[in-house]
Amino acid sequence: MAPKPKSTPVETRVGLKDGTYAVLTLVDVAVAALRTPEDDKYDVLAVVGGKNVPALMLVRNALKGQDPANTNAAEMALHDLGFRILVRRRFNNVTGEPVRLTREQINNSSI
Repeated sequence: MAPKPKSTPVETRVGLKDGTYAVLTLVDVAVAALRTPEDDKYDVLAVVGGKNVPALMLVRNALKGQDPANTNAAEMALHDLGFRILVRRRFNNVTGEPVRLTREQINNSSI
């Protein structure tokens, strides 16, 4: 017997900055992608309709201005809906090694 194909969910939940959750739908993301410009200065991008759009900005627009808890929450919600995620990795120019942030740097960073 052939395996049952997985279907893409039409909605998922995303954590918000205030500690609550909001429902993010595939339709809301598609509509938000139309008005979210491509911007390659961001480190986490979602591929939507051939455009590389910032994941955080896309989810914020899809949720009509509500802020996701962080970039990871936005990324995971988009991934749940079946979108490809691109993550830029930073490297040290001198050593060529991947940059590793300390816990303090991560805690003091802003979205």
